[in-house]
Amino acid sequence: MGDEEPQVKVEYLDIAEGADPEETNWIRRAGKARVTYVNGCVFEGTFDAEKVKQGKGTYIWMGPGTEEDETPVEKARYEGDYKDGLRTGVGKFVYPNGDVYEGEFSENKMQGEGSYTYKASGDIYSGGWADGKKNGQGVYEFSKDSSMMTGAWEAGALVTGSWIYKAAGQYDGSFKVGRPFGAGKFSFASGLEQSGTFAEKAKGEDEEEPAEGEVVAPNVEWKGTSIVSF
Repeated sequence: MGDEEPQVKVEYLDIAEGADPEETNWIRRAGKARVTYVNGCVFEGTFDAEKVKQGKGTYIWMGPGTEEDETPVEKARYEGDYKDGLRTGVGKFVYPNGDVYEGEFSENKMQGEGSYTYKASGDIYSGGWADGKKNGQGVYEFSKDSSMMTGAWEAGALVTGSWIYKAAGQYDGSFKVGRPFGAGKFSFASGLEQSGTFAEKAKGEDEEEPAEGEVVAPNVEWKGTSIVSF
């Protein structure tokens, strides 16, 4: 009994018009089907002869309802391409927290070009991805102040580029863990410019060292050249 696979409901959708519905509890052939799993999740799409998801499909993750209404509710959704059973190609993923990614996938991870919208803040990142993280050329737009970070990203963080402030100017230079770090230049809306360096401050005696593997943004101070001219 313990080795039996969970029962599922399979409804084939590619039957001829007027034919009796084809419903089973397992993937019995290649074709387009709607599969309802024991946990309530639903997949609708195409299976190949090896009973593996291929081509276009939609997967809906379901979760428990409220105490007042126990009807299962949708928690997350993916609509897009599948290859060999994995999200590969172009698709749209709506996450449980309301975030939305639209773009390219490879083996269930964000890979290639895509746009990610953060529900809580309204921020948007558009650009390259690798192994599920921001990578390559991209632009991050902050909804709160309309500023944006643009440039080269690695492993989810901007490493070199510009932080552009609406109607105020911009900073061009290097970044570390999302903050300016190292040599750079401020260009102000007035036309003035200042070059300098964001140098890391010395740690105080009471400051704790980060835990092993923990990534902490550097505590820096700006050391700029004079912008006063005569």
